[in-house]
Amino acid sequence: MKRLLLISPWFGAWPEWINFFIESCKHNREIDWLIPTDQAEPENKAPNVKFVHYSFDDYREKLSSKIGVDLHNLTPYKLCDLKPFLGLIFSAQLEGYKSFGYCDNDIVFGDLRAIYTDDILDRYEAISSHSDRMAGHLSVFRNTPKMQTIAKRIPNWRERIAAVEHFGLDEGALTTMMVPRRKHVIKRLLAPKSLLVERYTTPGGGERLWPDGLQSPDAWTWKNGQLSNERFSSGILYLHFMFWHSSRWRRPHTGAAPWLSLDKIVQCDWREAAQKGFSISPHGIRLLA
Repeated sequence: MKRLLLISPWFGAWPEWINFFIESCKHNREIDWLIPTDQAEPENKAPNVKFVHYSFDDYREKLSSKIGVDLHNLTPYKLCDLKPFLGLIFSAQLEGYKSFGYCDNDIVFGDLRAIYTDDILDRYEAISSHSDRMAGHLSVFRNTPKMQTIAKRIPNWRERIAAVEHFGLDEGALTTMMVPRRKHVIKRLLAPKSLLVERYTTPGGGERLWPDGLQSPDAWTWKNGQLSNERFSSGILYLHFMFWHSSRWRRPHTGAAPWLSLDKIVQCDWREAAQKGFSISPHGIRLLA
């Protein structure tokens, strides 16, 4: 049986870094990715990354049919609220996998299986890379009917996914299913066995200090499937560089996202970077010297 399938829908033009994302997936050979999209496949190809093509209208039709809620007015950003339902939406594609999950693509992965071992994946029903909530950028679940449909336990889930507003169901609301408040005895008994561990994957937002109280590193390096930075030479799950390319969730005192002022985010050819390695920092994506 295959180990893990990660699902990452994307609609609209690919971001500049998509070939680097795929390269980091390629080196995680025991994990497969499924990317529903309306775009042609990127230049970089990986045997464990499969693209499933939909127009956005067709994708909304699929969502509406599988979930049983009219989602024909859904916007691309609202897809974040649909992440907890991806196990249900793509249940047919999950056949043969022990685990599934979802992830973003503003990520460069390290060696996922070095940390998410068989023991970890078999022991827990839900796994997050944050200690206080399920992470929207990577969360993993045991492939069971219970976990495929866990989002249907979210209070008022039908109204919330049909609404125009973004509720962050993939983080806050889903977390309440995994870690109910202490006074909710029944909910605690029914809650999945969960592992929430802070992996310190997302620098630059100003909201999360590292264990020793210092700010997170700004210089990260990928080479031969391994991630490192000035603090750690190994054991890094992934780098989520959201706060470098987007100001949406940055704290006011941190200023605008640094990549917004760059002429080019990607400053090297992905083919050469795949061979020699590359750095990722507020200055962009660059070839290693």
